[in-house]
Amino acid sequence: MKENTVNPHIMDKDNVYGILEIPSKHPKSKVVEKYWGHMATLFQNDLFCLKEIFMKKGTQSSMEFHCTKKELYYIQDGKLKVGMKIGRGQNKSLILEKGEVFEINPGLMHMRIALEDTTIIEVATHDRESDSHIVHDGKEYVFKEEQ
Repeated sequence: MKENTVNPHIMDKDNVYGILEIPSKHPKSKVVEKYWGHMATLFQNDLFCLKEIFMKKGTQSSMEFHCTKKELYYIQDGKLKVGMKIGRGQNKSLILEKGEVFEINPGLMHMRIALEDTTIIEVATHDRESDSHIVHDGKEYVFKEEQ
């Protein structure tokens, strides 16, 4: 092994990144078709998950919450309404447009409502199916905002 005097962490071609353990190949994205569009998991490890979510105009996801998962939505294209239950179960919402970001903390009941064809980039802490709890089925539930 030849020592590198510029950066001691870079040693040889078999250990190019030294103390960093970067896999040379990631699995291909997993795409799941949904009634509202599709979701592609682009990257996932024990710490975080990166997804691309596409929703067709006029569709909505289920109302759900997570006990530990924290999500961040970046609107790549389109217009999205995020419906939430806050306080004592009051329905409130906000509209996100292209380039905007919204953070969803654990415990917040939320759903996605596509006002246009919308692509969301979701960055989240580790994604486990057992951490997602459905409050209302998106196929049947009608989100009505309280005045």
